[in-house]
Amino acid sequence: MPIVFVPGLFGSMSDQIVPGTGDWNFGLAKTAYEPMMQLLESMDYRMGKELFVAFYDWRQPIAYTAEYLMQTIAWAKQETGFDMVHLICHSMGGLVGRAYVQSDAYQNDVAQMIILATPNAGSPVSYCYWAGGKLPQSVAPTKNVVELYMTVYLAYLERGLPRNRIEAIHRNFPSLLDLVPARAYGDYLLERRDGIEMFVPYDSLLVKNRVLDELNEQMHIIPARGIPVTLVAGIGQNTVQYLKTVPPLSPVKWVDGRVVGAIHSDMGDGNVMMDSVFALQGEKYVVEANHLDILTKSEAIIKYKLQ
Repeated sequence: MPIVFVPGLFGSMSDQIVPGTGDWNFGLAKTAYEPMMQLLESMDYRMGKELFVAFYDWRQPIAYTAEYLMQTIAWAKQETGFDMVHLICHSMGGLVGRAYVQSDAYQNDVAQMIILATPNAGSPVSYCYWAGGKLPQSVAPTKNVVELYMTVYLAYLERGLPRNRIEAIHRNFPSLLDLVPARAYGDYLLERRDGIEMFVPYDSLLVKNRVLDELNEQMHIIPARGIPVTLVAGIGQNTVQYLKTVPPLSPVKWVDGRVVGAIHSDMGDGNVMMDSVFALQGEKYVVEANHLDILTKSEAIIKYKLQ
């Protein structure tokens, strides 16, 4: 049975996303994903024969990107003669996979889902980018690789709308809203007002993750459709768990609170908290790994699930 691999944010690149980058490829993320492809090929899954990559336009809303996955699954079925595939998803790719298998368009063609480091309840860092256009240094004094990718891409976006990064993000990168914390994450903005710190209730926020809220309310569809789910979360890395805020000064920037700091936890992979990965129902595994290393450090789990 073939494997369809769904990469995460920045794991797909083409002229469609950034002119001059050619046909679909892993782009800057190849250093993370090529070792994963080599691992799967060592298990006798040959690229284009039994192994297929579902590249997609990660800038677009999650529901839209699921169409790319449908096309790749159809290609894999046509090439191999199988009517089902194993779905292996990393990070945002897990949300793309969920958007497909939980949709009315589902073709009953996924044998199982192996989901690595997916923010099933969202990630606080995404609020910083969506609401403020940047990750304040007070939140992450040292940036990891994913955050560096984000910084480079947002600077590229801003070239089209100088001095208006928020508008550039909202217009050209709407999928970022699908990555902010959802209701299942719990309250995550800790506001300081008049010397007192209190969590801001999710229901009072202007920035809500309605896409994940809906997917999580309907997650029962996955087991109802007979799709086993394996969840792998990374831990041991300094990860933003909550954001410290003060009241905003602008009606368009930091609308739910201006971020001035963060509370960190080592129960995450540096980008996604373990509890966010495990917000979905499934068989749960934990590995000591960061957000990208989890790909190869999950080798034993993947081999076990594919046997």
